Amino acid sequence: MTESFDVDVLGLPVRIELADDLDETQRAEALAAWSGALSESDAEPAHRCILRAGEGFAAAMERLTVDVTLAALDALRGRTLMFHAAGVADESGRVAAFVGPSGRGKTTLSRMLGAHFGYVSDETIAVRPDRSVQPYRKPLSVVREGAPKQQLSPVDAGLRDLPAAPLTLHVLALLDRDASLDGPRIEPVPLAAALPELVPQMSYLRDQDRPLQTIAALADAVGGVRVLRYPDASTVALLLPALLDAPGQASSWTPVPDAVASGPFHSNGVQDAILTDGYAVVMAGAQVQVLDGIAPTIWLAARAGHDLDGIVSAVEAEFGTPPEGEARDIVAGALEELIAADLLGRREDAS
Repeated sequence: MTESFDVDVLGLPVRIELADDLDETQRAEALAAWSGALSESDAEPAHRCILRAGEGFAAAMERLTVDVTLAALDALRGRTLMFHAAGVADESGRVAAFVGPSGRGKTTLSRMLGAHFGYVSDETIAVRPDRSVQPYRKPLSVVREGAPKQQLSPVDAGLRDLPAAPLTLHVLALLDRDASLDGPRIEPVPLAAALPELVPQMSYLRDQDRPLQTIAALADAVGGVRVLRYPDASTVALLLPALLDAPGQASSWTPVPDAVASGPFHSNGVQDAILTDGYAVVMAGAQVQVLDGIAPTIWLAARAGHDLDGIVSAVEAEFGTPPEGEARDIVAGALEELIAADLLGRREDAS
């Protein structure tokens, strides 16, 4: 009787323990579903998840997939960039990762692309600082109307094995399924537009040091972020080789200057920020906000220790006198908006 088996989850061994209420058929089904991720490591897994039949085996299998995924994500927090994404690899190990929220079609895309390219994951793509990718060949979670998701093994889904070559991220693309299109297309996405889409689809990003800069550096390394717009997953496979070979168009960016420790304003709630294409992209808490117009100048001047008069002077030096209204009133209003958004705060000891 199979009592447990180990699976490789984003490079970590995880033990799946089979409870006593499972019959032999259910045990065999669980092992078959996870056959694509079986671990070859001799290391004792530090993480364990238990599969119990409970009130329904199908629901338990779906819940197990979530439990196993969360265990690995928690263990890797702060160590890798983890995208909610589907991924496949060509024979040389080049990985294309397609990022999107639940319901955007990642599993369907994985099934279609995985029939032609090595199946990496339909759930999470974990990227180390050297761009190496850790596979997660979990069962595909296939939506069924009125029932728990079916946990379908890569073999039963007709997906290809991984290539023998090491896996390296080569393409980072957002997903945009649009049934009105006549065919798939790939378009570059400026960093200021990509980051607000990417960040919500990443796990434990706040545990990274300088998270926005880390993502921006990764985008540089893969030739920028792109968007895959497609009408149907079946149309994408022929596009993938050209996508892997296409030259990139990365956005230029710089980190923001360090804030001073004096002045009437602070930005203590901000974890990271970059400047790109005239925008300031700022991460505060779990939120990413893109500042445009006069807002970046106001925010940077406040971080540099200027009071309201100094901030107004900085805005006028860059943009000139406003055609309507008083510059001081306009700047003061925008300053209050930045404070309300927790991108700035007032120092209690400021006079």
